Amino acid sequence: MAKYYYTAQTPDGPVVSNHLDNLKLILKELLNKGYSVTGIRRARKFGKKAFWNFIETLHVLIDQNTTLSEALALLAAQNNRTIRKIADQLNGALSEGTDFLDALETVFYDLDLAIVSLLRVGYENAGLEKSLSQIIIAKSQKDELVRETQKAIAYPAFVLVISLFVLIIIFDNVLPEFRTMISEDSQSGLTALILSFSGKGYDTLLYIFWSTLGVLFFFAMLRSTKVTRLRLEKTLNFIPILGSFLRIKTKLSFLENISLALALKSDLKQALQFSVKAVSNRYHQVLLFRLEQEILEGTSFEVALTRTGLFDQMELLRIGLAEKSARLPATFETLYNSNVANRQKWVNLVIQLLGPFAIIVLGLIIFFVAFAVVTPMISLQQSVG
Repeated sequence: MAKYYYTAQTPDGPVVSNHLDNLKLILKELLNKGYSVTGIRRARKFGKKAFWNFIETLHVLIDQNTTLSEALALLAAQNNRTIRKIADQLNGALSEGTDFLDALETVFYDLDLAIVSLLRVGYENAGLEKSLSQIIIAKSQKDELVRETQKAIAYPAFVLVISLFVLIIIFDNVLPEFRTMISEDSQSGLTALILSFSGKGYDTLLYIFWSTLGVLFFFAMLRSTKVTRLRLEKTLNFIPILGSFLRIKTKLSFLENISLALALKSDLKQALQFSVKAVSNRYHQVLLFRLEQEILEGTSFEVALTRTGLFDQMELLRIGLAEKSARLPATFETLYNSNVANRQKWVNLVIQLLGPFAIIVLGLIIFFVAFAVVTPMISLQQSVG
């Protein structure tokens, strides 16, 4: 729902409102009181860049033992216009009794579910500084990973795009001439297959492009409702490589939240609730919700986690031993750090393989281009001879 702000002239002087949900009712109430409304504006939502600037600035203040209300008051007095507006909106929402995390969602759009969950863990357990630190560290790691990936794929992607344009020119302008001069009887199977695409290079590229957009749109439609999204993510979970990637992502989110919650002395029920809410995958969220119920009913962590299929045998063994020795918080934190390191190792391996893979793809493209051009020339020469 859209949020609005108004300014009004009252007997006590000008008044600036906090955010409003029902603009018509508020204006009617103001007019009944005899107030003169001098301005109305729609509350602006801020994007990810503004969110991270705000979080980093807030972390600096919270790290200096400043309370949240004091930090927001200091930010509202900053020279930076964006930070000042964000702090003003948050202060207005908090003064009306709105929860801090709910206020964040009214000020910023498209907030990451895992980030909101981590902030809630710290906010509700007097550990906001630790939550902010963990979020900023995770963002730094992600940014570094994105930079390394971009560096690794920039040159191969550029060469592949140029190669595609070259292929289109060859298929649309060169091969049609050969096709008219070579009889079908003298063509090999591969030559006939390649020549069947002559004059269709650009059309084939458009077909692939629109087909890709269609598939992406289909997936977006499936994710638009809870039922279809659950079925889609359940199906993707059983696809060999993609399913493993999705399970690792869910496991990292779960471990990050539960280790932080337990480290901040949160009770087990609350820690589980935080961790389940942090998972964005609907199918995995259902599995973990069952886990929450089973553990609260007395089932051991090891047995309950086994049924989710998210953890390997060694991890389950460590969790079982930690539960018996009352060392779950430290064990969950260790497992999270080891999983982050393991993910980084595999990502680095993939990045290193991108270069050789691109060379192989380019070699195949060159082979097909050479075969498509040279073979018809040889066939034509033989027919003339």
